[in-house]
Amino acid sequence: MNFIKPSPLGASKAAVYRFAEEVSKHVKYEIGEDMRAFVSRLGGWISFHDEVRPDDDFPESIVVQPSGEFQIFLPTVTTSERDRFTIAHELGHFFLHYPQIKREHPDRPMAATRQVQPGDLNQQRAEWEANWFAAAFLMPEQDFRESYPIMGPIDTAAKFGVSQSAAEVRANTLGL
Repeated sequence: MNFIKPSPLGASKAAVYRFAEEVSKHVKYEIGEDMRAFVSRLGGWISFHDEVRPDDDFPESIVVQPSGEFQIFLPTVTTSERDRFTIAHELGHFFLHYPQIKREHPDRPMAATRQVQPGDLNQQRAEWEANWFAAAFLMPEQDFRESYPIMGPIDTAAKFGVSQSAAEVRANTLGL
């Protein structure tokens, strides 16, 4: 099938953060919620790969059909915290990038994969935007600011269901 790749919005990091938090509230995401159940609630599903191969077309990716149904692909070799971030990242493509594809190519599916060609600045930017979305979606600023100074990186990461590394990056980004 001939998939359309996501195009970046070109929005600022702050704008993507705000949008992610608005989406989180709109879809009633609860901090630490089970992401598999959440994806199902949105009408999507998750498929796991037994292994990740260099020729794999869909490692850590999302495919969105013209109907809006979507499937997120994850490897079986990653941690649950990594999977949560990857799922939120792929939902970033769904909420940030799919609406434009739907408008411009209503009969074509979108596929966003982590396989980005070196030098493809548009795809690199779309990946950054999806990462920004994931961070703010899983770790909303106000809740994170209240938790991190008191709980520290390990307990804050556990609260939000992310890796310690993801919590530390979020803290640095927020100047904590």
